[in-house]
Amino acid sequence: MRQILYTIILSIIISTTGCSLLKPSFGERILADGKSRIAISEQWEEGKRESKKGEALVKKGRKLVEKGRADLRAGENLVATGNIAVQTHRQAYQSLSQSTESTRSVEAASDTVTQLREHAQNWKGGEEDIAAGRKLIERGNARITEGEIEISQGQSLIERGRQKMLDAEGRYQPD
Repeated sequence: MRQILYTIILSIIISTTGCSLLKPSFGERILADGKSRIAISEQWEEGKRESKKGEALVKKGRKLVEKGRADLRAGENLVATGNIAVQTHRQAYQSLSQSTESTRSVEAASDTVTQLREHAQNWKGGEEDIAAGRKLIERGNARITEGEIEISQGQSLIERGRQKMLDAEGRYQPD
């Protein structure tokens, strides 16, 4: 008999305790709902931050591409003017050096030497312009490549951020 009584008391205690553990109270439900909404809000804000960071990267990348293209144009112009200078002054130097054989006076020879030096300097200047132009072209290509990479990374961030925002909006259930 005692055993039956203990069993009944124990089953009453277990059933009342078990029932109260399964069903959350009103306060617990509100707290869980609040935490869920905070998580949704944080996810949405994180997506917004990623999207803005991506937009900034795209903007920076586009500026780099513009600078790279400007470097390319400037480099190509330098190479072109350098080539013209080299060709012009090389021909003038060669032509003048061939005519020095017919020089009859020291003064004329001195003038010819001065002109030859000028043509040689201008020829060298043209070669320096070509080298500087090639460096500008290399820098321009590097900037364009770097800019395109940043644009791509920025677009990925924008897409990922927007997806997080959409997911958060999909999870949100207003009352």
